[in-house]
Amino acid sequence: MTSLSHRARAAALVFVLAAAMFLAAGLTVTGAPAQQPSPVALLGGASVTQVASGSDPTAAIEALQGRLRRLPADDTAWSSLGAAYVQHARLTGDPTFYGKADGAFERSLDERPAGNDTALTGLASLASARHDFTGALRYARQAQELNPYSATNQGVLTDALVELGRYDEAWDELQRMVDLKPSVPSFTRVSYSFELRGDPKQARKALERALEVASTPSDISYALHYLGELAWNSGDVDAAAERYVEGLRHDPSYVPLIAGMAKVAAARGEIEAALARYAEVVSRRPEPSYVIAYADLLDSLGREEEAEQQYAVVAATQRLFESQGVNVDLELAVYEADHGRSESALAIAEAEWERRRSVHTEDAYAWALHVGGRHREALDHAKAAAALGTHSALFAYHRGMIEQSLGMDGAAEASLRRALETNPHFSPLQAPRAEAALRQLEQSS
Repeated sequence: MTSLSHRARAAALVFVLAAAMFLAAGLTVTGAPAQQPSPVALLGGASVTQVASGSDPTAAIEALQGRLRRLPADDTAWSSLGAAYVQHARLTGDPTFYGKADGAFERSLDERPAGNDTALTGLASLASARHDFTGALRYARQAQELNPYSATNQGVLTDALVELGRYDEAWDELQRMVDLKPSVPSFTRVSYSFELRGDPKQARKALERALEVASTPSDISYALHYLGELAWNSGDVDAAAERYVEGLRHDPSYVPLIAGMAKVAAARGEIEAALARYAEVVSRRPEPSYVIAYADLLDSLGREEEAEQQYAVVAATQRLFESQGVNVDLELAVYEADHGRSESALAIAEAEWERRRSVHTEDAYAWALHVGGRHREALDHAKAAAALGTHSALFAYHRGMIEQSLGMDGAAEASLRRALETNPHFSPLQAPRAEAALRQLEQSS
């Protein structure tokens, strides 16, 4: 398949998706979150406790620890314990569990140094969770050489390639994952591949297939969350809300769904409800993206003192994640640029761009260059961010503001209108700025 065009690859995945309808009914779904950034899966054989994508891994950790007290040389159990630690870190936002995961995977390799593909896949998932996608790719390739039939490893491998911007290779590996196991993890990755390529219709169909084969409340909620996100990214607030609410019925504790309802409440002008939801989210899972969203909403409301408190939490959380080996540079570059810290934003974005060339990296670098006054260079990277045809309100907004700075009024007006038509609620801080810039351009034309 290496010679297929993007369009042909998309058609191939659609074909496999249709064929999988007849194959998936008998599958047990025990996979991982597939959409970015951090793939997680529990590894191991039938004798080892497994946890589905959205459930609490605490019981699995306790069971595996008990097993390892009895059987300390069980390399598979060590790998599964490492994966449970990664899962726990992802669900709680506590990166201190990554160090424990590292130790468990290394112990598994100590017990079985040769042929231990599960430990290598575990190390790949850990590297990916830490946003070390080069390391994730290296470990996943090593695991693939030992066991080319692991759908879990194919998922981690696909994600690493996507994050590195190596899209043609990623689509090939994703095709193999679907062939190996059409399931929630593979279908959600198919959906993300279509979303990146600007095809929300096929992205939605793939997520609907994931929902059809989901067999646990956590997997159902996971698929519903991303159906909600797909609707949100297309500006359909009501459809997004329906999916988030439905997901919460299956798993009321799933934090991303609560964050989704916070966005919906803000978009509907239900500000106190939105703030209450965000407060709940950051208290339970203080990841930088959630804290930034909460702080930006407060900032947009003129509640500066409260916003500054949350921005301080962003800084503290960043330090905590970095101390545990997590790279949050891409997100941090946009955050720094949004808040006028051009020198810091540019240094961070440039370093990240040297590491990986995804469309999201191109967009972040473009925005940092623009805020730093280097508008012509910024436009080149904004164009590169559009290479796959991704429908992103944020990408279009960044490009429009860059074009306005270059005096390209017609292009800027088109980009900003596209941003607001795609999702008029894409950011509580930036969407009003897009509206103001668009009004200015319309009045001067």
